[in-house]
Amino acid sequence: MRHVEIHAFIRGVDADTVFDTLADFSHYTDLVDVVRSVEMTRPADGPAHSTWVVEFRNGLLRWTEEDWFRRDELRLDFNQTEGDFDEFYGGWVLEPLPDGVKTALIADFDFGVPSLASIVEPVAERVLTDVTQLILLGLFGDRVEFPEGTAVPARPAVARV
Repeated sequence: MRHVEIHAFIRGVDADTVFDTLADFSHYTDLVDVVRSVEMTRPADGPAHSTWVVEFRNGLLRWTEEDWFRRDELRLDFNQTEGDFDEFYGGWVLEPLPDGVKTALIADFDFGVPSLASIVEPVAERVLTDVTQLILLGLFGDRVEFPEGTAVPARPAVARV
């Protein structure tokens, strides 16, 4: 099982705006080339469901997840229900501060192939980290700060918020 945490701080934005922006998965394909598609159904009651297709190495990763939007807790949680991972779950955790919002995507995943874990899982961690950082940069632009010493991919030109 691989544990990943991607932290960022978003200046000058309130937690509700960050929550709503992150919860709208439909823009993710516009922000990051490797996110091929995201289809989402969000009923009035109960969890939402989203189906993802993401480029990975020389192929595509596909999965469907249940998504819970917990505004009162400032959390967006997910759990894979089917797909290429043996297990994949986690979520966004937001913490409002006077000058912005601390964000973290915290996820755990396992491909279920122990003999390949040391090869495939570090690559998957890097892809997840890069994609998450690019999404944050695409959504919030130069308001996003990553912890010192974090390797950050090139910033996209347009911010959505």
